[in-house]
Amino acid sequence: MESLSKLDVIAIILKNAYRNCDYEEIYSRLKSNITMPELMKFLFELRKHNLLMYSESQNNKIIITTKGMQYMQIHEELMNQIYPRNNKSSGIFNRHIRFLKLPNLFKKYSIRSIR
Repeated sequence: MESLSKLDVIAIILKNAYRNCDYEEIYSRLKSNITMPELMKFLFELRKHNLLMYSESQNNKIIITTKGMQYMQIHEELMNQIYPRNNKSSGIFNRHIRFLKLPNLFKKYSIRSIR
């Protein structure tokens, strides 16, 4: 599996916070890419910068703030400019599909250049 950038991890955390997930649910979605201590560092930094907050009334659910929503919107707009969508499916994982096709593209061109 391809590793995610820090910005991708932040976007995943914020999207899951928007869905009122707790840190264990978020970790279950990211555990193939980051460790639990790394997730806690991300959560700490996002809370420090007022992108997330914890809801004590809802069993410590992670809640996205208005500033976090603005970040998510800007991130999505930038990703749409960098990786325009041809279909209606959304999400940050869709752009990684193009990376998987690159080795085949280079292989195709390297064979042609030899002949």
